[in-house]
Amino acid sequence: MAEDLQAAAEGYWKQGCNIVLLKDKKPLREWAKWITERQTSEEFENLPWATANQFACVCGTRLENGFYLAVIDYDTKNLPAETITKGKEALKNFPITQTELTPSGGKHFVYYCYAKPETVSAFHNDCALELCGSGKLCIMAPSVGYQKLNDNTPSDVQDLEAVLLEAMFKAGIKPREDKKEAWFDREDLAGKAYKGQNPPCIASLSKGTSEGLRNEYGIRLASFLLNFKGYQPQTVQKMLKDWNRLNQSALEQTELDRLVRSAAQGNYVYGCHDPILEQLCVRSDCPLAPKTRTLTEEDKKAGEAVLATTDLSSIVLEYGKRRLIGENNILIINFVEIVSGQTPYPISGIISGYSGSGKNESIRAVKPLIPEEWLFEFSTSTPEAIKYLPEDFAGTLIIYEASGMQSKTATLGLRAVGEGESIETIYPMRDEATGKMTLGRAKTNAKNFITTESNIDIEPDLYRRVFKHSMNPSYVLSMRVCAKAIREASMPESLKQLLHKSNEPSVSLTDFQNALRVQNWKAEAIVFTPKELLALLDVAHTKEQQVALRTQFNKILSFIKVLALLNQKNRVRVRVQGKDYVIASPEDYQTGLAVLSETILETVSRIEKRQQDVLELFDTIQTLDKNKVVEKLRVSAVTAARALKTLANSGYLKENRNVKPYTYERTENTLDKPNSLVFMQNTSQYKPFYEKELESFLTRLSSLVTSEGLESKVEITSSEPLEDLRHTDKTSDKMRTEPESSLSERTDINPLVFSPKTSETRG
Repeated sequence: MAEDLQAAAEGYWKQGCNIVLLKDKKPLREWAKWITERQTSEEFENLPWATANQFACVCGTRLENGFYLAVIDYDTKNLPAETITKGKEALKNFPITQTELTPSGGKHFVYYCYAKPETVSAFHNDCALELCGSGKLCIMAPSVGYQKLNDNTPSDVQDLEAVLLEAMFKAGIKPREDKKEAWFDREDLAGKAYKGQNPPCIASLSKGTSEGLRNEYGIRLASFLLNFKGYQPQTVQKMLKDWNRLNQSALEQTELDRLVRSAAQGNYVYGCHDPILEQLCVRSDCPLAPKTRTLTEEDKKAGEAVLATTDLSSIVLEYGKRRLIGENNILIINFVEIVSGQTPYPISGIISGYSGSGKNESIRAVKPLIPEEWLFEFSTSTPEAIKYLPEDFAGTLIIYEASGMQSKTATLGLRAVGEGESIETIYPMRDEATGKMTLGRAKTNAKNFITTESNIDIEPDLYRRVFKHSMNPSYVLSMRVCAKAIREASMPESLKQLLHKSNEPSVSLTDFQNALRVQNWKAEAIVFTPKELLALLDVAHTKEQQVALRTQFNKILSFIKVLALLNQKNRVRVRVQGKDYVIASPEDYQTGLAVLSETILETVSRIEKRQQDVLELFDTIQTLDKNKVVEKLRVSAVTAARALKTLANSGYLKENRNVKPYTYERTENTLDKPNSLVFMQNTSQYKPFYEKELESFLTRLSSLVTSEGLESKVEITSSEPLEDLRHTDKTSDKMRTEPESSLSERTDINPLVFSPKTSETRG
């Protein structure tokens, strides 16, 4: 093998190529000087042939025949099918030439060029093609993993970059004229000083290396620190000095200085397709890698099948109750809040409760159902993790135990966390130049957050912006949880599944996640809302609570809208001039209010379960202090005092500070505190209201089509035929004669296109 490798490499060397030896794609010696200098016969012979299993040509160097060697690399790894197909089409427009197969299934097309070729990597994400030119290594067959696909010699072209652009143009690929290679293909970070966590490849570089790779590692590390992180040259010099101590054999200080000068003057850009960084890549751990998932056709079909046949909420409970029992509503609320981060209706939440009541578990119970790219988690024990949030992350923040996040300590102020458009956070950081601590800022496209909280005195500002729900602390549920632990001690869930196949989940986690991925989360939802919902204002006792309801009212409707989007495949859908709308059904409205009943009461009245228990004591006792609460409820003195204090601050109790311990009595608000939301008990009357509003909506839409001439731009998709719904008289008769028929109960999908005179059915 070594002899064949050397013989093949010698053939290229005799043409004028400089040769670099590698083992498993890692260069065995420094090779930067051979970008500009000709490799001598002695240098070629003294290469470490005995340990190498691959060789590469240094592209872009002038050959004996006056040409330059360059390669078109068709690299399909980690790219979507659409991009791969585009590259395949573009390759049809290249001259036939020497072609070799790469280990990843890609191909190398080798050419001789009259014009000196520059390396072009900017189009890789457009069509999987890269031009390996000046300063780039290209591994050649018969290196391990590479093989020739034909007996052709390299074809000669005038300008390979021009050939590349022309081939892309003929294939219909139109890259932007100003497109330039960007660090790690992150054009969105161009021109900014990157403040996030170092990617794994850079972390590996920073650990030092052997003699053959010191300059290669050093120039990449210096360029990253200078040109991507934005550090000052003197800071980079200090950091390289520390790095140099980790090398097996240290470079001279003059060489370190040269690396920094070269990185500063050359403004070099490296990234995911650099041969060295590519070898050190751990994409799954990379904060710069796009958190996206490319679905295959098989993935899409599996996801669509779940949406067509399954009630998603039932799957959430099926999985969630395996880890947490007695908290069905909170499981659904957590799931909907996380999903809402992908919609135009982001909802944030706080989960409160005693320590050990299952706050964090309620999140972990539904987390496996969620696509991993939708979540970013951290705990308050490591609040600095927030600064590693990828700037392009568009999902939900999961924050465990928010009580540790105090603005006063500058770790992270939840009051500064805003939802809806983006979230900006403040965190402590050390200035690399001065060594002093300062505050950094991080922006992300995250739209909402869910956090857990052991305390009961939540900031009023957070009450305005979130749903607040607390875990059930009842004795009965504690008995159920303990009994479940006893049962599982003798029959673990895994063994139960082996013995009883019926216990297997009805839907796999992968299929469920793909069902979420294939949904159209950009659609807007329409909710027909009766005026009875305004009775919610009666739950608020103070002006501040009433004003806060202005935003909380929208969150209730947002919850219903997200339910509609979850079930959109079985809902009435409208497309007007390319914009999609989903109409919430009676089921969405009724389910939303039923699930949110306790949460709305708690969020608006600001009385959670632990405070409710304290208030109920006043039904039989006129005056209480913290010691009596401890005696009656068997809670700690701290919890009792905090509950009484919070109720007094909210206006439900009157505090007497003239005695120790402080005593508390009812106020008028206590007498008026709501025990239930009466307006929610009549949701069964919503269906006739919905049918009437739907009829009116479709009539207005039909009028719009008639007046604006939008017959080809308005499409209605329903789970029930709607040919007659644009005619008020027929629609009214239909709905009167079939009042129990829900549009969401039908599975025959009939998209309609309204026109001023006729209704054409398609599909």
